[in-house]
Amino acid sequence: MHRSEKLALSSLFRTKSETLPWHDRIVLSYERAKAIAALYKLTVDDVVNVSAKYWEFHMDPIQMLDFAAATLLTVHYNLCIGTIAMFPAGNQQVLQRLLSFELSGQFCLSELGHGLDALQIETTATLLDTGELELETPSDAAAKFMPPTTPCGIPCVAVVFARLIVDRMDRGIRPFLVPIHDGRTMYRGIVSRVLSPREGSHPVQHTLTYFHKVRLPGTALLGDMTTSLDVKSAFSHNIFRTVVGTLSMGAFALSSMRIASYVAGQYSRRRTVIHPSTGKPEAIIAFSTQKLAVFTGIAQSIVMTAFCNKAYSMFTSTEDPRQKLFIAAVLKTTIVQHCSSLLSVLSDRCGAQGLFAANQISVMHADIRGAAIAEGDVLGISIRFTFELIRGRVSPPAYLNPDHILAKHEKSVLAELRGIVGGRSEHHRGQEIESIILPRCQGLMEGLGHRLAVDAAIEAQVDPRIIDLYVASVIKHDSSWYTEHTNLSGSTQRQMERSSVEALYPELESLLGKLDITNYAIAPIVSDEQWTGYVNTLPMFTHSPFLDVQSRL
Repeated sequence: MHRSEKLALSSLFRTKSETLPWHDRIVLSYERAKAIAALYKLTVDDVVNVSAKYWEFHMDPIQMLDFAAATLLTVHYNLCIGTIAMFPAGNQQVLQRLLSFELSGQFCLSELGHGLDALQIETTATLLDTGELELETPSDAAAKFMPPTTPCGIPCVAVVFARLIVDRMDRGIRPFLVPIHDGRTMYRGIVSRVLSPREGSHPVQHTLTYFHKVRLPGTALLGDMTTSLDVKSAFSHNIFRTVVGTLSMGAFALSSMRIASYVAGQYSRRRTVIHPSTGKPEAIIAFSTQKLAVFTGIAQSIVMTAFCNKAYSMFTSTEDPRQKLFIAAVLKTTIVQHCSSLLSVLSDRCGAQGLFAANQISVMHADIRGAAIAEGDVLGISIRFTFELIRGRVSPPAYLNPDHILAKHEKSVLAELRGIVGGRSEHHRGQEIESIILPRCQGLMEGLGHRLAVDAAIEAQVDPRIIDLYVASVIKHDSSWYTEHTNLSGSTQRQMERSSVEALYPELESLLGKLDITNYAIAPIVSDEQWTGYVNTLPMFTHSPFLDVQSRL
């Protein structure tokens, strides 16, 4: 049972937000965020140490009932509070107000012209003779991109990254604590322009934020003014909370998979068609195309649950920042691919119903597209760590069974890529290396993740039949390798999948229950009762009792 089950059943979360005006949806997301924050009551220690409670907070499926609220919360706690807590001196009062959600916290790092190349950001914070700092956006490309900084009813502060300029010398990129607005009015010199919406997803009021001669006290600098001898390492240290965020995105993807698999599974049990041979109604789950999609979703959700918990354990048990990011990157790359692909398929398997926001799947799919980019773009981190693996700067986690077919695949692909790069000193952006290696980086990371997921599932004593189906589902990602290097022909691979599904089919109802997601599946198509309740809330238009159709002809 999840901590938030009662809250998920409340009117605050049962309100169909997609029917509300835009502004009301934004306000509702903030109210939901405050309610979740009040439920968990996270402390600074929870955030800094990535405690079990902090992980439970991100794994809670209530986050996917309104991903706008989840976005506000993970930025607020992880990025804003987490960064400020790295420099606690003089900031205790702000931290307490943030923890109680009296203040909304934002994190302004990326700029319109600088995303993955954040080391090139242009925003400056210049030390003045008075001891104050002057924050400035020097060009349109330097506008802070995405964080929702418009007034929202709650005063807002942000951790803003800028170049510290002292005596006309650039002392590197530093974090600064900047008040943004008082809940109603922007502070002097700060301009927030609301971007057009990301259609299809829960709306976060993303913005472009500009700073024009914004005066800050010298204490706004988080840290000291000394120049670091290793600028890149200092920058990586200051943005460390994005590493925790990379891990957290995996938890959000898992909840989406669980909810979508449950919704599609229950709909497939309810929805019937007339069988052409018998003339009797038959549930569409009986069709192989429907079975395969639903059971693949169930298997991947259960195996990914084990992997998420294992990744969290690995993440918190190492002190090496590079290893932490590697673990988080493998989890995020693997689970986001599963989630994005699965939700698209399950939405299709629900037919026209899969297109409606009320039925959750299409909205979660759009939400996860954003999560794939946030706090570590999936392709970007895959490229980085593929070359770290090739160069031996990081090593794959230990194999539970080095002879497992997924382990053999992982080792073979990595060996092949190492052979291609060989002893070349050429930078990985060289034309030949780029054209050969880069398109395969994400596949390698996913393959590593598949193996780790199975290892985690075995350790967690997941039903071997579920693991078999998971393995069959991921073999398809690199089918040609298995055909070339094992005795698994294409037809054998498909038979593995069919056999695994049929072995689990009699237990569909209990497997859906094991997803432990019932109170978060608010889609009307889940049950007759929910569908009837939904229809009764829809606007109704009918004829006037005083008008007769014939009289209008």
